[in-house]
Amino acid sequence: MNSPKPLYKYLKRKKDGVADLVTKARFMGQLNQEFLKNVPAPVNLHVQLAYINGSKLHVIADSPAWATKLRFMSAHIIPTLKRNIQYFQYVKEMSISTRPIYLNVEKAKTARPRYISSEAKNCLENMAEGLNNVDLQRSLRRLAKRHKQK
Repeated sequence: MNSPKPLYKYLKRKKDGVADLVTKARFMGQLNQEFLKNVPAPVNLHVQLAYINGSKLHVIADSPAWATKLRFMSAHIIPTLKRNIQYFQYVKEMSISTRPIYLNVEKAKTARPRYISSEAKNCLENMAEGLNNVDLQRSLRRLAKRHKQK
């Protein structure tokens, strides 16, 4: 019987499509870093390199405003990329799309405590007294504690 193997052993195999995928992802990550080094400071925090298809470079911006700024700058960015990074030397045009990039965004807690009426409290306590199941009694009494004194 086969025993489970650590995931890193599958990812390091040479004759597997997964290893090629991991290699390509690492390469694109490095290429993205080089791309961002050649994009001016305020914009490079809001864009990412998506892919290169022949002579077309595709970039994703996290808002329409940053996409517009990048479009205006693309005439200057493409020659800079060609000059500084050999992999970009055949790039002739840049397409830009928008997709929000959510990094470390915490959702605000909107849950407010819910309270029950005094009639519901009395009903729950009466039901708990008439039951033989201890766990259910405990649960009903815990629900009855959600009554707020006015």
